[in-house]
Parts: sequence; C-alpha cells; structure tokens
Amino acid sequence: MALADIFNQFIELADESNTTSTSCESGISHYKFYQFSLIPAGVLTLLFASTRTRRKRLINTFGGRPGLVFPMDTLTRSSRVSYCCAFGAMAFLVYEILLEQKFAIDYTGPVSLKTLIAILSMFVYGMVFFPVFASLALSSAFSFGVGSLYVWMFFVVDVYKVTECDLTLKGRIVMLVRAVPNLACLAYLSISLPLRFIVCCYRKHYFVKAEEKSWESLDDIKGSYQGLHVRKLLKKPEIEEDTEGIVSSAKRFAMNLIHHWIYHRQPGFRYPSRLVSVMFVSGCVVYVITVELLVGFVEMFDWMLEELDNLLDPIGRDSFPGEPKELTDYRDILLATEYLTFVSKVCLIVAVSTSCLLSLLTILHMLSSFRTNLFAMYRGDFKEIPPPSEKSAVSLCVGSMKYAGFQVAYIVWAYIITCLILFIISFVLAIVIVLLINGNTDWLINKVLQVWPGVVIAMVLMLLQILLAKYIFLQEGGEFLRLDNRHSYFIFTYFMFFYNIFLGLLSCLLRIIKAIAIGTIFLARLDNSTLPRKFEFFDPGLNAYFGYIHMEAAHTHPVVNVFLRLLTSLSQERKRKSPDPSMEMIDMPDSKSAHSEADDLKKSKPCGVNPAARFNWLVLYTLLQNPQVRMYRKGFIQAIKKARREGLKIPISDKPISDFDLVQLQKEKEEQKQANQAMANGKDQTHQGIARGVSELFSSTLKDLKPNFSNSKLATKEAPIKNGKVSPAQSPSPDPARSEDTNLGQILPEVEESSGKTNSTFTMDFESDEENDQPLGLKNTADSAVHI
Repeated sequence: MALADIFNQFIELADESNTTSTSCESGISHYKFYQFSLIPAGVLTLLFASTRTRRKRLINTFGGRPGLVFPMDTLTRSSRVSYCCAFGAMAFLVYEILLEQKFAIDYTGPVSLKTLIAILSMFVYGMVFFPVFASLALSSAFSFGVGSLYVWMFFVVDVYKVTECDLTLKGRIVMLVRAVPNLACLAYLSISLPLRFIVCCYRKHYFVKAEEKSWESLDDIKGSYQGLHVRKLLKKPEIEEDTEGIVSSAKRFAMNLIHHWIYHRQPGFRYPSRLVSVMFVSGCVVYVITVELLVGFVEMFDWMLEELDNLLDPIGRDSFPGEPKELTDYRDILLATEYLTFVSKVCLIVAVSTSCLLSLLTILHMLSSFRTNLFAMYRGDFKEIPPPSEKSAVSLCVGSMKYAGFQVAYIVWAYIITCLILFIISFVLAIVIVLLINGNTDWLINKVLQVWPGVVIAMVLMLLQILLAKYIFLQEGGEFLRLDNRHSYFIFTYFMFFYNIFLGLLSCLLRIIKAIAIGTIFLARLDNSTLPRKFEFFDPGLNAYFGYIHMEAAHTHPVVNVFLRLLTSLSQERKRKSPDPSMEMIDMPDSKSAHSEADDLKKSKPCGVNPAARFNWLVLYTLLQNPQVRMYRKGFIQAIKKARREGLKIPISDKPISDFDLVQLQKEKEEQKQANQAMANGKDQTHQGIARGVSELFSSTLKDLKPNFSNSKLATKEAPIKNGKVSPAQSPSPDPARSEDTNLGQILPEVEESSGKTNSTFTMDFESDEENDQPLGLKNTADSAVHI
C-alpha cells in the first residue's frame, strides 16, 4: 500500500470522528443568546442613565436627565479586581472572536459583507456587557443591585452550559478546566456586587447624586495613594545591608535575576485598572488557547496512535520470513508514522506549555517595565520614552485608545508564533536524539569533522584580536582608545581583512538567528519595538504604548495631583471657616492650634479687602519673586504662540506682553519691512540716476572729442584698458570720406551697449568710495567714458 493511501485513510477517519468525548453542543444558541441579551442591556443602560444628570446641554429638560453613562474610568486605580473580573468574564468570548471568528450574528452570505458583520458583532458584544461595567462605574446601591441580577443571569447560563451535556468524567473535567476563568470571574462578581449593594445601602448611597466637591483633610490626602508616594519621595531611602555567606549570596543573586528579568514588586504602587484588566484578559486568553490546543491536539494524536495500532494488529509489528516486500514496507511506514506521531505529541505538549509559561512571564515583566517607564516620566527622564513634544496630542490620544486591544492581540499572536517555533525546534531535536539513540551517528560525525576546524579557527581569531587590541594595540592595557604600535596595527588589520570575511559569514548567520529569537521574545511587548530605532515610527504597537503611557503620566502624576488637592483642600477650608470673603485667612486643615489662633485673628482683625484684588496682588508678588514662572502662565504662552504665527520674535524677559504689544511689534515689523524696501528702491534709483547722468556726460564728451581726419597719420585707434588705465595705441587712419560721414548716431548705440559695464564699474567705485568715506572722483568716470 502506498504512503498516499495511508494518509487518505487517516483523513477519512478524522472526518468521521469529529465529535470527541469532550465536545458538547449546547442547547442555548450562542447567536440568539447575545441578540436577545441586547434587550435587558439596553433597558439597564437607560435606567443607569436616568440616575445621572447632564451638565451643559438641556439642563432644565426632564430635570437634566438622562445623563451620560461611561463603562470605566480608564485613568482610575480603584476597583481593579472587579474590573479584571468583568473583563475576564469576556475572556472566552475574546478567544472565540480571535481564533474561531465566532460573531454575534450567524452570517453565511457574501464574504464582502463579513467585515461589516464583524463590526456589528463587536458593538453587540460591547453593548451586552456594558451594564456590568456601568454598575461598577456608578458605584451606587441601585447600580450594584441591578448589576448583581444581570451578572447572575450570565453565571447561571454558563453553569448550565457546562453541566447540560452527558459526558464522561474526563469530558466533564476538560469542560470545567476550559471554563474556569469565565466561571471564576462571574462567581466573584456574583458575590462582590451584592456585598457592595449592602454597603451602599448602609451608607445611604441609593442613587448617583449630583457631583459635589468633597472636602479632604490633610490626613486624607496623606493616606491616599498619591500622598503615600509623595511622602516616600520626601523620605531618605533605606539602604539594605548585604549579609555575608554563600547562601545569602546565592539567594541575592537569584532575587536579582527574578527582579531584572521577570518581576519586581514595589510596595505602595498601584497599577492602573485598565492596564491590570488588559493583562488579566491576555492571561485568560492564553490560558484558554493552551487548554484548547492541549485538549484538541492530544486527543487527535491519541486517536491517530489508536488507529495506527489497529492497522498494525493484523500484520503484526515484527516481520516474519517469506513475507512480501510490500508488506514489509507497509509495516515500516506504519511504525515510522507511529513513532513520529508520538514524538509530535510530546513536542507539542512541551511547546504549548513552554509558550504559555513564557507568555505569563512576559506579562509580569511588562507590568514591571511599565512601572519603571512611568516613574522615569514622572521624573522627567525621557531616555526610554520620547517626550510628548515629539508627537502630536492627537496621535498620543489615538494611541491611548488603541493600546488595550493591541496589547491583547499582540500577546495572542506572540503566543501562537512562539508555539510554532518551539514545536519545530523541539521536533528537530527529538529527531536528532532518536537517530543518535538508534546508532545513526555517521552523518553527525562527518558534519562535526567538516565544521569543527572552522569553528575553532574562528574562535581563536576572535580571541586573538581581543588580546592584541588590549595588550599591544592600545595604551594602558586598553583603558583608553589611544593607539600604540601603529605599524603593527596597520599590518594586522590588513591581513585580518581576508579572515574577517569568512568570520562575517558566520556572524551574519548568528545575527539572523538572534534577530528571530529576540523578535519572537519581544513580539508581545509593546514597550520594545522589533524594528530598528530609526524606523520605530513604523511600529503601530509601540506608538500605541507611547500614547497610553503619556496619557497616564499627564493625568495621574502623584506630585501634581497632591499639589492640586492641597490647594483645593485649602480653598475649601477657607470657605468652610469664613463664609464672608472679606474674612478669609490662610489655614491648614489639620492644624488645631492654627485654627484657634486664626479664629482669634479673625475676631480681632477683620479685613475689608476685595478678594479679587487681594488675589491679584498675591499673583503679582509671586511673579516678582519668581520671574521664571511668568513664562508658564496661560496668557504668556498664548502670546508666544500668536507671536510665532505672526513671525515676531519676543525676547524672554519680565516685561508683560499684551495684545497691544503684539500689534505694536507687528507695526514695527511692517515699518521696518517698508523702510528696508524703500531703502532698496532708493539705492536702485540712485544707481540708475547716476548711470543715466554718466551716460549723458559720455555722450557730450564724445561730441566734443569728435576727431578731425585731415591728417590720417594723427588718427589714433581706441586703446584697451588694462588694470583700470588707458594704454594708447596708434594705428593707420581709416578712409577720410567714410570717417566724415560717420555721425553721432553710430556712436551712441555703443555707449548704450556699454552702459552695463559703466554701471558696474561705477557701482564698484561708488561702494569703495563709501567704504573709504572719500568723495567720488571724476577720474574713474572719465576713464570709463574713454574705455566705452
């Protein structure tokens, strides 16, 4: 039997055995469930919106309701676990979207409309899960109570899907393991939301109230996340003393490796809820894909091994004397196929498990890297992340919106590619090891005998270049880049040119391997580009990361937030203690002694000062004491932008700049421009007038100097000018009759043709006379006229 016939049999058996022991067709239609779920989702969204009021538009209509409801504050650092579970409930749905292309609408029409169906399905999925996120964002008893009922519906449906099928114990275990992330997240929300509902009822937060500015004391600000961060910055860092000993050194070395390559925990730091949710969803999707690959392919390989065993039973695994050659070949093919199938199964398990572990470690390292980059941006260090001035605010905002989806997709792609590469590598290694175990070592020995001399020579030459550079060609043992023994260096460099060509071939191969390995490892990481630094702008993932981290740094800077909260707290404390603006005083919220002293001061020394005037005086005093602050004021920045648009140059000084100053500068610029233009026109007119006068003078001179041809021997020929002087030269006189007929009209055109040269010569003399502050002489003019 031919090899093609064997593979055809496997394909037919695979088609007949589509349904495995772990597959289950649910009685609840996927498409109808999500389509009908739009009804309660829409109703709950309207109910949530009715608890909020509008701020600007149609405030008096229906009491300002309904307001705008958002699913999640992307800049918050609270409710991180709840948001993670809300996103984790969609992990299996994300897997179905990415790998199975399972949308919310069952579409079997033209392929051209499939993209539109996919976009519509994304809206359906988002709208179905919108009430879950909105209930967390509103944080009221009403939202938590309704959200609990909604989450319970999903939890009951998912539990029913897992338990409805009559499967074997193995099948039920597989179904449960596959649905662990989804069920665990829904179970957490099913418990967390009712507990929050009870807490809100106890605090009488039944509905979302109109947003009021809450008063914060200094102790509240100190105890907040940003306050703890600022207090930590103001403290002297603690220096840990290294303990001596082999065990301590090994432990310290291992911890340094973990902190550098995997994850380093920093107490007190809170990751953004959006970032944690994205990483959690990525981990859940990787987990689901791993389970699906292991279950699917392991079952397939087990089925293939079982079928191969059934094919080998009739003919036996051992050959017997006198059997046909075709039967022997058929048995050998089946045995080889069975062995390769078993090896593939083991390699697949190793590749999938290793890829899953690498993906999870990469997620942890990305979190640590994000924290490091964010702290660097807080300090103003833009070595790793370019400053926001290099990109437009629009591109950064768009990148921030793209980041979450891009990160999940990149991690999934990196996981799949890593699986393929590791499977190929492990399969090749397994084949080599199997050949060596079976005694097929001749080919390997021949390859080693062919390769080892070149490898040894290459290593020796590389080591030789390093030693010579350090001890012979550089001064001070290679401490400084200063040549020594230059002649030897030139000779060695010349001869090494030919050897380095062969070393370059090996180096290029290693470069390709390193690029593939590093590209595969860093493919999931958006904070590191797989492209060269000059071409990083082609990397959309890196641009999305830049946008997200810049958005975070701009809106969540702890020092800036604490400073603003202190100012707000101080202002609110003033208003709370002194309703009359004329009785305002500076006070700290947590100082009881200051309160009593300030109260006595208010009673004894009331001041009738206009608060606006007082504020303006304080601003003026601050600007006088800190002149550099003026450049960061809104008015000055707007004036600078306007001046730049007008093309004006404004020096950085303490002088205030107003619109009147810009108008005056614009007028001065226009006047200067007109003056320069008038000066240029005047100079041109002066030159033209002088040239015209000189030409008239030349004409009159030529009339007076018209030659008398009575004596032909006395006639002279025009002499050339050399070095600005006239050198006379005699020549025979022309025909007297023709000379007498010569009129002035034949001479004047020559003067006009030479006017350009006259102008040029005169201009040069005029400029030189101006530089030397000497009056313009007639000698050069006469010489020029004679020359013409």
